[in-house]
Amino acid sequence: MMGIMDFMHLGPPIKGLPVNSLQKIEPIINRLEQSGGWRLVMQGDTQGFESATTHLDASHIKTHPLAYLGVAFYLAKRGNKQMSRQLLNEFMRSDSHTSSNATHKNKIEQRTDVHLVDIHISIYEDRELGEQEAKLLETILDNQAADDHLGRALTMNHLCTVFLHLGEFNQSQGYAENAMRAYADGKAQYGALHLHTHLGQIRLARGDIYGAEREYQLMEEGLGKLPDEPSDMMSICQALRSEVAYEMNDIQLSRSLLDAALSAVEDHDAWLDVLAAVYRVNTRLALLRSGLPGALSALAHAENMASERGMPRLRRLMRVEKIRALTLSDELVLAKQEIKLAELDGIVNSSNWDDEADWAMRQGATAVALARYLVRIGRAERALSVLSTAEDRAIRNGQLLAVAKLRVIRATAYWRTHKQRDAVHALVDAVRLLGKQPFRRFILDEGPELQQMIQMALDGDYAQARTSQLLRKRLTELNHHWAVFETQPVDNENTFYGKSASAVRTSASHQYLELLAVGMSNKEIGRTLGVTENTVKYHLKKLFKELRVDNRARAVNRARELGVI
Repeated sequence: MMGIMDFMHLGPPIKGLPVNSLQKIEPIINRLEQSGGWRLVMQGDTQGFESATTHLDASHIKTHPLAYLGVAFYLAKRGNKQMSRQLLNEFMRSDSHTSSNATHKNKIEQRTDVHLVDIHISIYEDRELGEQEAKLLETILDNQAADDHLGRALTMNHLCTVFLHLGEFNQSQGYAENAMRAYADGKAQYGALHLHTHLGQIRLARGDIYGAEREYQLMEEGLGKLPDEPSDMMSICQALRSEVAYEMNDIQLSRSLLDAALSAVEDHDAWLDVLAAVYRVNTRLALLRSGLPGALSALAHAENMASERGMPRLRRLMRVEKIRALTLSDELVLAKQEIKLAELDGIVNSSNWDDEADWAMRQGATAVALARYLVRIGRAERALSVLSTAEDRAIRNGQLLAVAKLRVIRATAYWRTHKQRDAVHALVDAVRLLGKQPFRRFILDEGPELQQMIQMALDGDYAQARTSQLLRKRLTELNHHWAVFETQPVDNENTFYGKSASAVRTSASHQYLELLAVGMSNKEIGRTLGVTENTVKYHLKKLFKELRVDNRARAVNRARELGVI
């Protein structure tokens, strides 16, 4: 087994922890010790942990090691990562927990608990976990007693998280399902229920939207049956359901679920995977509702939270989300800057995207965002040369939804290189790949050129074979959405940015024009839209150029003439 010290990040000793009389604290500490410390937390029983947090000191390491580790475990789940790490470091500095009075078996079990608590804290610290941690956890699992259900459950729980972060969803799902059974065997219903969060996200990534919905439904039902319903876990469940609703294009439901859960998720037990999903959906809903300024405002909040919490990978994922928003808004210069800030420019310009050492590229959304950017900047041939590598990785790792999204980007790349037959085939492949699953939004988000491909497929143009009834139904649903909500006949006299007046009324440009029309200053517009004054100046300059005017008043008058406002 690897050395414990290889995984410790030692800091200064804890000083000045308050200590009350032994008569007051000892019964609580004894209970935590006798019941297995952190195991109580996974059983949903946190009674006494707050009091123990206040009164625990290093003298308890020798007499109550499980209680001491349990408090460190509990603090991480409650968001106090710094104190949690300090307690563990204090534990590791002390040699009293390896007393000669302890049996060899007890020493091994305690060393295992230290590893499990360390990785648990590391997850909440947003540290990148990889193959080294996976090997350690697999070794621990091989040596754990068969009747230590909760120890085995947490080990497999951690393995699920590690492989999820490695992008290897097949292995992650297997460990999640096994961990859930082990938690149930150990009568830790709370631990078993929280695994539904991982399984729901995995099923969604695997292209099983009904399966994801079912996972969250089971989680809600199970939480409702617990004696004390954990409201923080219920909020996490609602937030993750909002992502399912978004992918189904039920925008109203997605927004209502997220609005009800967002603040609670931020305030309570939420880790990288949950926060990334919450902020991702929040940004995409803001882009639909308020255009690019709304998306940038949502992203600024997410990035601030990531900085405050010391979560570098969350911040990087939010940069990927910003690349997506900027690219879909055709702000390609700004998108290029974000790609550089996210240190992804090397991947964009490299001939090989199959860099397994790059964490960001293991996430399907990153490959989709970069491929889309290459297509939009006119490097469609370059995008096509690397899409195959990205698709192959997604297929190997069970990321079926990413495969479908990459094939939609492939369709746009073919379309922009005037290969209409190949474009239609790629789009049809993407829709067919997901079968009966009602994924809609990822196609609609790409814009109206997809509608032309869908219409061609419905008309039988470039068809390799007769489309099935199910496929025609899916294509018709998508086409109907555009016909009702997205497009209007284009009047060349009443357009700018190449869009109809109706399209502009739902875009970010419309917001700037409306605020100009009521006489707001640049500073007031920036405060209203949640962007900087420089961003306002940039967009107004672009508006003036497109409207062929040279000042604010003329811009408003011209927009009224065009029927935009």
